[in-house]
Amino acid sequence: MITWMIGIVAIISTVICLFLWFRDVRRIMRDRKSTVESAAGQLKACRERACCNEQDLSAAEVLARSESIYQQAVAIYDRTLRKPGILLPAFLMGFRFIS
Repeated sequence: MITWMIGIVAIISTVICLFLWFRDVRRIMRDRKSTVESAAGQLKACRERACCNEQDLSAAEVLARSESIYQQAVAIYDRTLRKPGILLPAFLMGFRFIS
């Protein structure tokens, strides 16, 4: 009887630990992906402005800055995904490298 209870407690604690691990990884990766999507939206808007105003030098500077921000966001996302504690659960939940 005691063996059964110990086994059940071990199974329940393992499931809870896995649930919390996956939940934390999902939160981290969603935050990183949201940052990348926001930077992509900003980059798209800047590209449209730069196409309309080809003579405007400030639009070109903003576009260059937006491209840099997007590249940094992607690098942070990919670096986070490469971490050993995040890689397996993130891949199982559908997160993939962007670069």
